[in-house]
Amino acid sequence: MPDGEHKRGVAKCRSCSSVFAVDIWGDGTVRPIGRQDCDCGANEFQLIGNLDEAIIQDSETPDHS
Repeated sequence: MPDGEHKRGVAKCRSCSSVFAVDIWGDGTVRPIGRQDCDCGANEFQLIGNLDEAIIQDSETPDHS
C-alpha cells in the first residue's frame, strides 16, 4: 500500500489487550481511529489475525453506513 493510503482493521493493545478499530498505514503503523494511545497509556497495537483477516475496510472502498 503506498504511503498516505490506509486501510481500516481491528487490533489490540499490546499492553492491556483492549480491542480497537484501527487505521493501518502503508508504512505499517497501526493507530486506533480518532486517538493516538490506548486508555492504559500504551501506544503499540497488534493486528488481530494476519493483515488480510484484520482489514475491515479498504480506504478505497466507500463506507455506506
